[in-house]
Amino acid sequence: MNCYNRCAASDFEMAKNSFKTFISQKHKTFPADQNMYGMKCKSQLLEDQENVTLIINRRNSIRQKPKNWTWTFLRCKWQKKLVLLLIFICMCVLIVFANTHLLVRGNILSAFLSSRLNKLSHAEKQEARYSDIQATTPAFPPVLRPTHYMLNYSSTQLELDAHLNGFSSDYNIFVIYTRENYHLNLKFDLFAHSLLKHTNAQLHLHVITDSESQTSVLEILQRQIRRFRRTVIYTIYDVKVCSSIIQDIAAKLSPYFSSTPNSYYSDSLFFLSLGLHRIADRSLNRAILLDCDIVFRSDVRLLFNEFDNFLPHQLYGLAPELTPVYRHILYRYRVRYPKTSFGNPYYPMNNEKGSQHSHIHHGYPGLNSGVVLLLLNRIRSSRSYLEKLTHSEVHTLVAKYSFKGHLGDQDFFTLLGYEYPNLIYRLDCIWNRQLCTWWKDHGYSDIFDAYFRCEGNIKMYHGNCNTRIPE
Repeated sequence: MNCYNRCAASDFEMAKNSFKTFISQKHKTFPADQNMYGMKCKSQLLEDQENVTLIINRRNSIRQKPKNWTWTFLRCKWQKKLVLLLIFICMCVLIVFANTHLLVRGNILSAFLSSRLNKLSHAEKQEARYSDIQATTPAFPPVLRPTHYMLNYSSTQLELDAHLNGFSSDYNIFVIYTRENYHLNLKFDLFAHSLLKHTNAQLHLHVITDSESQTSVLEILQRQIRRFRRTVIYTIYDVKVCSSIIQDIAAKLSPYFSSTPNSYYSDSLFFLSLGLHRIADRSLNRAILLDCDIVFRSDVRLLFNEFDNFLPHQLYGLAPELTPVYRHILYRYRVRYPKTSFGNPYYPMNNEKGSQHSHIHHGYPGLNSGVVLLLLNRIRSSRSYLEKLTHSEVHTLVAKYSFKGHLGDQDFFTLLGYEYPNLIYRLDCIWNRQLCTWWKDHGYSDIFDAYFRCEGNIKMYHGNCNTRIPE
């Protein structure tokens, strides 16, 4: 019993000394008891305290999440180098993609996204590669059956399907009138009014229209014919058949010269002038394609007289574009070649009065397809022109000038006239006085007047952009 009490007293004394030691260390004091046994117990308690502290710290470090897992993951040097290399490669791809032409981007994306390319056999690939060498005329063209009428002011319309050979005209005018609406009706009425008012020639009017618009066309023509007491040969063409005849041409050109490719059959109509030689009768040689928003101020026979000024190799006749639209489209090309005349106004912007006798270098602002003169027989027999309608030739021409247009046949004529000027006859702007001023309010107000300039007595106004025609 005494031994037990003695041991309990010693344990109590040891705990008391250790507590005093802990308190004394906290307040930088030392215990009074310095015996050997107390020192041993005190050292053991300190050791146990340190062990507990280490265990607690270790547990806290395990529970604590890293603040930035990225740098924890990238502790190795090779991992950091790999990530930096991937970032550098992505930046290079973005830079190349940003400075690559839209056409090249489309080809790259189509190569990756099109699973059909991987399924083509060798024979099919060879056929696709050399398909553009074939003739542009379709193998089985749809049958075109135009309806011919004689419109006379003194009688009702007379159908001429079986008797057309007895009636002919040297003045063949083509017009497109589809998807009738109120504004289009007013434009065509003003077109027919001004055309018949300023001429008494025997006209042959070819109208490409749809079944919904055909009645309005006849009503307008009959009203104006009775008013001016004229006689007109009138031929109706089905717009769907016409668009299918030139579908192969539109399919090659619309990816480069259309803002909304593959949108119904109307896309083909934007390229009608390039395939009109297929639609027009073989007996026709001279023809003029006009927009409905054209208003005449002189006899149309004077415009047909311009055919006499064509050189032997010229196929089409177009007037210059009177806005800076192609200066805008060709900005990349003009940055690389700042001294080019492509995209400049026809008349020099800094033409001093003292240099009237010096040679004037005209710019090339592009061409406008609101008025197109066509020598159909030359176009049909021109092998060089038909070759320029192939996909490979069009792609080469577009890539050369970094060109992405949206105006259909007008864009192609603009490139063709600059690259092969011997094919296009330059019609004076007085025969296509455009009135659109849209670009003046969209970034080109300082130079717009230089493009809009047209000297001479205006013979035909073009109310593009729904512009009002001057009285």
